[in-house]
Amino acid sequence: MPPLLTKSQSAPQLVPVAAQAQKGKPQPMTSSLQDPKQLASLRSKDKRIKEMRRKVLEVLSSPDVANIASKFYTGRLKKANARLGYEELKGVLKDLEKQLGITFPTKAEKLFKRFDINADGSLDLNEFYELFISSLRRCAFDNSLLVGREIFLTREPGHVWDVFEQGKKIGSGTFGSAYLSKNRKTKEDRVVKAVKKTRAQLPVEDIEREIMVMQQTDHPHIVRLFRWFEDSHYIYLVMEALKGGTLCEVLQQFQSKNKPLKEEWTRKVMGQCMDAMGYVHSLRLIHKDLKDENIMLLKKDPDFEQPHAVIIDLGIAEMFSKADPTGKIVGGTPVTMAPEVWKGDFGPKCDVFSLGCILFELLTGRFPFEAPSIDPKEWLALHKRGPDWSLVRTSPQGAALCQLMLTYRDSERPSMADCLKHQWFEVSRKNLRKLEAAKLAPLQKFAEANSLKQAVMLEIASRLPMEHAHRIVETFKSFDTNSDAIVSFEELREAFKKLGILDEALLGSTYRAMDVDGDGVLSFTEFSMGCLMMFQDLMDDRFHALFKENDKDNDGYLQLDEAEKFLGNALNVAEKKSKKSGKDILKQMFPDKKKKLSYKELKDKILGAP
Repeated sequence: MPPLLTKSQSAPQLVPVAAQAQKGKPQPMTSSLQDPKQLASLRSKDKRIKEMRRKVLEVLSSPDVANIASKFYTGRLKKANARLGYEELKGVLKDLEKQLGITFPTKAEKLFKRFDINADGSLDLNEFYELFISSLRRCAFDNSLLVGREIFLTREPGHVWDVFEQGKKIGSGTFGSAYLSKNRKTKEDRVVKAVKKTRAQLPVEDIEREIMVMQQTDHPHIVRLFRWFEDSHYIYLVMEALKGGTLCEVLQQFQSKNKPLKEEWTRKVMGQCMDAMGYVHSLRLIHKDLKDENIMLLKKDPDFEQPHAVIIDLGIAEMFSKADPTGKIVGGTPVTMAPEVWKGDFGPKCDVFSLGCILFELLTGRFPFEAPSIDPKEWLALHKRGPDWSLVRTSPQGAALCQLMLTYRDSERPSMADCLKHQWFEVSRKNLRKLEAAKLAPLQKFAEANSLKQAVMLEIASRLPMEHAHRIVETFKSFDTNSDAIVSFEELREAFKKLGILDEALLGSTYRAMDVDGDGVLSFTEFSMGCLMMFQDLMDDRFHALFKENDKDNDGYLQLDEAEKFLGNALNVAEKKSKKSGKDILKQMFPDKKKKLSYKELKDKILGAP
């Protein structure tokens, strides 16, 4: 990188203290860098460069980038249907320099020759678009234009595994893999994220956008990018090693250790996340995919007293300009997506809503909104109705903040900075309460249901009239991505991801419970059986219908022989799953020689708690 000061600006030699003393009066040591005018000039230059790079990132991140390029292209054409010549290109570059404040590192003549693919002396719109994107990327990564911490976050020469020991794989996905690695020299732990460059997996521009975003962020509660490498197949991001696990994993630890979740712990985590996201918003960035999987803890905290939360995965972060602080690209995870994101017109307050969903999860042990599909209408209806606030049994101040954050209209929702000023953060620790670990596992209901309940649900699903099943049909189609009329394990995993559920243990137990015939795939009926847990009203309705079919005398009760007939096939299935005989299961339902059960008694025994 060239020096910040030219020869005429370079700092003069400092006068030794001894020489000053010889003049009889010590003088303060100064340099031109401390001259107010020159210091102001340098700061102004740094500010302009940062602003320029931010504008470049805004353009590259914009869903309208193709239209932006087209406007620059046609703006210099003198007549319709013309093509851009060399002189017109110089004019376009001047327009770009004026509007974005950038200086292109490559001369216009070289750019023109490089992108005039067919060498016909002109650029069509597609050729210009490639030139436009390539030039903006070069400006964004031009070392001579980097200032502050980002100076040290540039592409490194050589190969990453010459510098780091390739350790344990700690994550993988369509993007590539992440490894817990150690610097060969310093022995410091780092995470190396190896991102595939093939367009079939992830566009290179998405990877570069993540790097540009991470270059800008410098906050203790946002994951830090230290350096990056590149070869012909991968881009390697070297990041901080976060050893405390995801927030989702930590909640599972609370549950497994049967420890109560202290509201003070939750408050610390929320405060740190709000602080980080307030900073992100100040950079005119929107995370847009905040969820419990994208919040990690810096280190393990055995006593759960001093959490250090870190926001990760800014990969789909989107720039929003000062003039129009709204985004247009729909993306995120359904269980935490704000209403305005579903509508495709959102600003930074969508992150407030997402963080509010996480706060609700921490205060209650369950998600505030759960729809069985990714149909926006179903999610928006839930958002308008609001979550079940009776589930929040922590401090009234915590519940009040959560309610504000989950306000449906973003215009009425507080900003991230406003949330930090809420009175919840002033409440004395002694007034904060605990959430019992048992409430942290609402998603395990189906996998942990007893064998009879699962069998009855299978029967209900087998007998489900299509006129009542439209919601399940839509859900099934959205899961069955290759339209082969079955749902594979991988398809279920991908669907769970879209719904914000990444717990592999839960995925496996749910799939095994649904795969009744053990053939490794889910038929429509098997899939419907699991879906009934999501549609409680439908399950109750169909169970009542089955009951009435077997209540021969219409007295609202089932005799032992009627119940045996009613549960005949279900008992056979339950026998195989539980290794108990059908007669033994029936005896448990009819204790002390009881002769009949009411609808409510039967329903509670079969469809009640696992």
